[in-house]
Amino acid sequence: MADKLTPGKAEIEIPYALLDYTALFKKSVVGKLGVPAIAIGSILDALEPSGFTSDGIEIKTRSEKLSEYAIVFRRARPEIPAISFTLGLNKVSVSIENPDWASAESLIVTMEAGLQAAFGITGAETRSQQISLGMHIQIKSKPRKDVTASLLSPTAYELMDGEVEIPGIILLRNKASIIIDGSLAYANGLFIRIIREHPPETSLENLAAMLRRDEEHVFEVLGLEGTL
Repeated sequence: MADKLTPGKAEIEIPYALLDYTALFKKSVVGKLGVPAIAIGSILDALEPSGFTSDGIEIKTRSEKLSEYAIVFRRARPEIPAISFTLGLNKVSVSIENPDWASAESLIVTMEAGLQAAFGITGAETRSQQISLGMHIQIKSKPRKDVTASLLSPTAYELMDGEVEIPGIILLRNKASIIIDGSLAYANGLFIRIIREHPPETSLENLAAMLRRDEEHVFEVLGLEGTL
């Protein structure tokens, strides 16, 4: 965050954020996960240098739906972001709690190691990639409804009567969407989720760069001062 607040900007904090990455497979890998120990060993070997251990492994088999079978690797150490790496029959995904751009390079190294192991053991091919960033944003210097008031047209405000608590939107674009709503977890807070789909050949570095541009652009449009 800038040391001095830019004129016209609203000062914010981001008390919680969750980044989700998903690579959808072209074809189910059900035949490759019949012996999960092989996949577990290969992926754990790749993730161990980043702090993953066997204590954080979970195999989800309770569902009656075969498509929900998954092997989950969790990293939860207090001094680094908590990460979960999940290999399913139709996709592989990574979730990172409270990421920050200062650690982006090391997070990408961790993700690439796990993904290479997962694709190597399953032989899967990526159909598409999706990355999303959900943020609870606490506004410090003005009411949240003043920040989002301009998102709706005068016609939208005529749809119903009563006091407006928080103007919000769901905007769908080609292979991208954004949700802006009130946060239920934090006082005077907004919840923002940015989602974008990418082709399979896009590198993780480019995914991160585009996500950062999306975040910065949203903050600029809303007049918010801050970043992850």
